[in-house]
Parts: sequence; C-alpha cells; structure tokens
Amino acid sequence: MKQFFLFLGLSAVLFGCNKEKHFGGPNAFSDDFESYASFDELVVDNDVYWSATQQTYDVNSITLSTEHAHSGTTSLKFDAVVSTEEKLSKCSLFKQKMAFYDGETVRSSVWYYIDGEQELDWLFLLDLEEQTPVGAGPGIRVANVGSGNYGAVEFKFKEGNLEQQSHSFPRNQWFKITLETHLSQKKKGWVRLFLDDELIIEEKNTRTLPKDVLYNLQGTKGMYTSIEIGITANSFSNDAVVYADDFSIELVD
Repeated sequence: MKQFFLFLGLSAVLFGCNKEKHFGGPNAFSDDFESYASFDELVVDNDVYWSATQQTYDVNSITLSTEHAHSGTTSLKFDAVVSTEEKLSKCSLFKQKMAFYDGETVRSSVWYYIDGEQELDWLFLLDLEEQTPVGAGPGIRVANVGSGNYGAVEFKFKEGNLEQQSHSFPRNQWFKITLETHLSQKKKGWVRLFLDDELIIEEKNTRTLPKDVLYNLQGTKGMYTSIEIGITANSFSNDAVVYADDFSIELVD
C-alpha cells in the first residue's frame, strides 16, 4: 500500500511538469504486413515494430495470412472464441511506448475484413489508450455493435458511448475505419469516426483524455501511448475471424 501511494505522489510531481520531458516516444507508425517472413518477426525487442500480443484463450490465434489481403498479398488473421462471463476473449496486437499529448490530434486507420454473417454485438476492433501500471488502460475504443453491425465509439474513462444506426461495418469485404481524436483532458477535445472515409460519428467539445487521477485509484500521464488492433475484445455472441491490413497512426494538423 505504501508503494502505491508513493507511486501516486511521484506521479503528481511528474504531472505538474512538462510531459514531453519525461514521456517520449514515436508519434507515427504504419505497417502493411508485407515485409515479414514469419509472424515472430512482428514482435521484437525495443518495440522496433509491434510491442506485444494479447490472447486470453489458448485457442485464439494471430497469424500472417494470404487468404485475404487489402493490398499486396498478406494480412493479419485474428481468430477468437466467444467471450464468456468468466473471461473476455481477446486476440490483438499492440504498438506501445508511443507519445500523443494533450492538444494534439491523432489519426489511426486500419482496413478490416470481418468473416461470416454471425452476430458480433460489441466486437471491439481498435483501442487508443494509455499504458498504466494498475488495471486496464483508459482510452477510446471502436466497436461493431448490434445486429446491424453499426460502428460505435466507447470511452473507457467516462460515461457516454457514441452510437449511430445509419452506417454498418460490412461483412466479407474490406472496409476502412479511421479514428481522429483531438486530445484534451478538458471539454476541448473532439472525436470523429470515419467508415471508408465517410464521417459517421462526430462529437465536439468533449473530454478525450482521462483526468490525472483515474477512478480515484491510479495516476495517468494525461496522454496516449498505445494503439491496439485486431479483436481487442470479442463479443458475447459468437466466435470471430477478422483480417487486418494497411494500418497507420500519425499526428495531423
């Protein structure tokens, strides 16, 4: 317990300083998955490419695949069993130790191919978040929701999801999702979700970063440091197979 409160105290000191002096990292990364001879080459030391995978069930798998590709010949295939009340089914790939600060606008895009026609209510596909030493990282997530496969945005650090029922994520074909976020710990931020470059969700004058103390339990640097793609959390409805290709994340003016 003493170590925990020491962490909070040190965090408060750091939060009062310029974050860029203490928490550096790249602010751009892209991958078309064409340059790897095997999947093991994606995750190497020092976060040269990707940082880590997350597979919460042994049967879940991530592989390089030539079954479907948006460009070139290769994509990533994510195969996950259904989530249960006991454990969420995750099958995803992380890029960590990045640096996106309050006041900046970050754009992340990825092409997806969702295999099959089965219901996948609240299938999560993209997480922009912060690595934290305690619990789950706070951030913003893109999801496939409802029987209509509508695109939605969920905030992990506050109430109020952004849902719409006019644009569906297609099945058995490639589509692009793009999340643009202007980062703010106050109500000066905004979120935009695009489907194949068409704006489908927009929220202005909203908080897009967690506050410095999250859930009254742990500190936060007030920035995002991690991007996660794939099946970041499967639905409670059915097993899922998802292909991903042509990923990018960058700052925009």
